[in-house]
Amino acid sequence: MNIKFLKFLSKNDKKNITVIQIDNDWLRLIQVKQSKHRKIISTIRAQKITSLSDASVSKAISDLLKGVSINSKYLTLCVPRNLATIRNLELPSTNPLEIGSMIDLQIGKQTPYSTDEVIRDYEIIDSNADGYSKVLLVIVHREIISRYFSILEASELKPEKVSFSSDGLLNWYSLIDTQKSDTSKARALIELDYNTSDFEITVNNKMVFGRSIAFGINQLQNLEQMNQWQEKFIDEIKRTIYSYQNEATGRDIEKMVITGPETAIGGLNRTLLESAIALPVEVVDQFHNILMAKNALNEYERLDNKNLSFSGLIGIAMACGEHKISLIPQEIKIEKDVQERGRDLYVMGLLLIFILAAFSSIFLGRICSKEWHLGQLKQRLSEIQDKTQQLNNLVRITEAVKGRIRARSLALNLLYEIHRVISPEIHVASLSFHGQNSLSVIGVSNMMSEVFKFNSQLEESEYFQNVQIKYTTKRIADNKELTEFELLCSLADEYKVLAREALR
Repeated sequence: MNIKFLKFLSKNDKKNITVIQIDNDWLRLIQVKQSKHRKIISTIRAQKITSLSDASVSKAISDLLKGVSINSKYLTLCVPRNLATIRNLELPSTNPLEIGSMIDLQIGKQTPYSTDEVIRDYEIIDSNADGYSKVLLVIVHREIISRYFSILEASELKPEKVSFSSDGLLNWYSLIDTQKSDTSKARALIELDYNTSDFEITVNNKMVFGRSIAFGINQLQNLEQMNQWQEKFIDEIKRTIYSYQNEATGRDIEKMVITGPETAIGGLNRTLLESAIALPVEVVDQFHNILMAKNALNEYERLDNKNLSFSGLIGIAMACGEHKISLIPQEIKIEKDVQERGRDLYVMGLLLIFILAAFSSIFLGRICSKEWHLGQLKQRLSEIQDKTQQLNNLVRITEAVKGRIRARSLALNLLYEIHRVISPEIHVASLSFHGQNSLSVIGVSNMMSEVFKFNSQLEESEYFQNVQIKYTTKRIADNKELTEFELLCSLADEYKVLAREALR
């Protein structure tokens, strides 16, 4: 065994992850202590089931758990692979919601049970451009899970999660694969166990095919029968590979990895295996590259049966709840959700009461403080109110004076503007206001064109708008032709107000 030993860390910095598996012959338990930086197997136990009655199994669990502290919040029930049914489906959709509905319709076709009689979960393996998805469906009869829950509840245990051993086998391989090999290539994972073996084919860390083989280590009576036992094992492998090639149109298997207890895999002839199945074979001990406490190693050495495999349980425990397939019953999910929401509401109620009390005290304190400040402000306001009134009067007088000054300068500005734009050919005879909004300009020009030019220049001025020629008249004086004219110039809007001020 390639095992790393580590001393326990302080109890303040870890939590216990527990995985328990129940089958027809054995109870198995793995417990992992998790700290911030590492996960260590701290407990490993197994207990023979002498009777299949619920009371007997519950008593065996109680015996198994002696001296072990379990927090149900971190307890996972592992369903053995031979109790689960796996189907590969190809469905005409890539929408997860639609796929879920399609799978419910497939239950009756894939099993002799109705949807209400089973617990199922699935994983989308792949989707293509044609809108089809390859789906791995996992089905377990509801009575099996319900029975396990009843047995565990009799031992005052209530699992938080329900997984199955094949899911753990994938996690286990990720832990021991320190080379981080190319996951896009198909590989076969085989877990040799006491009564049955688990054969799974994975691509991209997903199960694409699975089969439970009714062939285990207990069929090996003694080492003298090893060659005969191994030949039967090879026949089972070949049949499974043949089923994969027929049922799952996927990639060719690139490598095979076999794991299990040392008592079984230690006697395997890898050369014979590679020759028989024409594939590279890697035989790996179940504890390879797995951190274990010395106490766990001692417990394993004291086991009555060394032919039990813990690879799947190790993978589930080391994954700490991060499982792809969940087989927990829907009613238990709903119950947990209701309990969690109830706890959340209770905590929120207490928090709300505390917040209201805190805000009330703060609010009352601020009201008292504000009333005192308000009294002080009123007193101060009465003292400065007279001075404020005097300042307001001064401001109004100042603004009025400024307005008068600007208004009186308007006439000068208008004269300046007319003088600025007038040409030497034009002589202004008179300027006069018509009402408050317009100015009349009467004059004489030597040329008619100068009158129109003068009109345009006044139109462009910022002081005037809508400048119009009221009339033009030609006459002869001193043998010269002169043009008399009158222009009406409306003041720009901003200067109309000043004009009204000037005429007050």
